[in-house]
Amino acid sequence: MKIQDDPVGKQKKKVFDISFDLLLKLGGVFLVVFLCYKIVQPFVNILLWSLIISIIMFPAFNLANRHFGNRHKLSALVITLISLSVLVFPSIWLVNQLVEGVKEIAGMIPEGKLRIPPPTESVAEWPLIGEWLYDKWTQASENLVESVKNFMPQISSLGEKLLSGIANTGMGILQFALSIVLGGVFLVYFKTASQSGSVLFSKVAGDRGEEFKSVALNTIRNVAAGVVAVAIIQTALMAAGLIMAGIPLAPVWIIIILIMAMAQIPVLIFNIPMIIYLFAFMEPLPAALWSAYFLVMGLVDNFLKPLLMGKGASVPMLVIFFGAIGGFIAFGFMGLFLGAIILSLAYKLYITWVGMV
Repeated sequence: MKIQDDPVGKQKKKVFDISFDLLLKLGGVFLVVFLCYKIVQPFVNILLWSLIISIIMFPAFNLANRHFGNRHKLSALVITLISLSVLVFPSIWLVNQLVEGVKEIAGMIPEGKLRIPPPTESVAEWPLIGEWLYDKWTQASENLVESVKNFMPQISSLGEKLLSGIANTGMGILQFALSIVLGGVFLVYFKTASQSGSVLFSKVAGDRGEEFKSVALNTIRNVAAGVVAVAIIQTALMAAGLIMAGIPLAPVWIIIILIMAMAQIPVLIFNIPMIIYLFAFMEPLPAALWSAYFLVMGLVDNFLKPLLMGKGASVPMLVIFFGAIGGFIAFGFMGLFLGAIILSLAYKLYITWVGMV
């Protein structure tokens, strides 16, 4: 007796075989991706920053490449060395000065040598806050230990965070230097990288792939110029004034100014206590001149941003603020720059995708 074929059963078996085969393939792909991520995880920040640096440096590399007769390796080497000398070496000096300053303060506290200079008599004559400020300042200068006794737990906690921040800053600078070197390597293979980028964006965005690629490149360069470069320039100008004016703990204030500038917090806020200090401890004329200098430097970003940032490439201040602060908390010193760029890029790609531009 001949057994009839079961077409429904065969169809179900075929569907099961196809589904199982697809499941195995997807599982294999996810396993490979997961293992690759675990392998490169320690280097993700450096690789991301290297890619961004190579995109930022490409116009300069292209100019050098034409000058050196399309010698890619020589052009990349020159741009890398210039970038290292301009950005990394001053940062190393800054961290070294910061460490020395913290060591000096840490050594003075146990010995009771840490003192706050007393205010001059002219402070009491200032309008509105003069008498109150003079009284509190005098108390702190006469007995600093007694004045801060109630705040010792907070001061200890702040000290630990400060030391941790210094360590992260030093490590961030080393990572930054390595990222610049890797960025120079990426520049040598810019043609292959450009083709790979075009294919990747086409796979993700289809016909709009080139549009998204253009938006990504322009956003990275414009944020780097309009936010990162302006913050570095403004911090450098403020730092020069702090050092020449002989302001105590200048490296600490320089780091604070850099964070404020990156987070789009007006540096003029920092100038308020700075001007109080200048008029309290300097003669009126130099105090007025330095105050004018710091006020101008606090406003310099308003002139630099329109010059450096391309038209139509603006990103809301809130996006940059969260990017800079969130990146700094998540990734340390390097995240201060990386977070602002990545969040700005995500914002621009989003509004391009939904058709808002």
